[in-house]
Amino acid sequence: MKKEQIFKLRKKYLGNKNSGWELDNETGALVIYSINAIYYDGKYYSMETGEAIQFEPYVSKVREHYGHKELQVPGTGVIVYRKNEQNQTEILLQLRKDFNLYGLPGGGIELGQTYEECAVEELFQETAYLANPQDMKLLKIYAGPKHITQYPSGDIVFHSVAVYKIDRSLCTKTECQYDTNETKKIVWATIQEIRKLLEEKLVFPNNIPILEDIVDEYFK
Repeated sequence: MKKEQIFKLRKKYLGNKNSGWELDNETGALVIYSINAIYYDGKYYSMETGEAIQFEPYVSKVREHYGHKELQVPGTGVIVYRKNEQNQTEILLQLRKDFNLYGLPGGGIELGQTYEECAVEELFQETAYLANPQDMKLLKIYAGPKHITQYPSGDIVFHSVAVYKIDRSLCTKTECQYDTNETKKIVWATIQEIRKLLEEKLVFPNNIPILEDIVDEYFK
């Protein structure tokens, strides 16, 4: 969004309220009163400066003050699926670098993100597959005692995971390299292969209930 558009909206809305939001019908932008910002096309712009707002990484900033203690962290997981030449359903899995275990691409939501935007960003970062937020279909929300993780760093996370699914045909495999700090490799696994990974305890613990549901319910 151009600065002149933001400043036009500033004259119209700045100072109207202390909290909440309002839709500007002319531009389709959301006016976010609590942070004096305009949300447009997936970005936040300051009504005061006209510049895009860059929020600091949320969890890492909280950890600076809170240490390794328990945090409730909302996030996403993404099921990318396709049919192979034998007409078997395959799921895209990530071999995680931190645990050396398999799981779904996904991660924690950052300030200002929608869950769909988080799912798209994490999918791209960890697999180099690009998708559109509107193509993400919410499958189920996971939380509770089966979704508590202590990471090698010592950080303890209570996960709340919104799991989305998307057909491979709606994704683009880019030429970019996935983030090798998080992903050792990506693989396509059939339902039977996922069942074997579960039996051999080669699945990231937080993802075990999700992959069990995939095997038992979602893609029979």
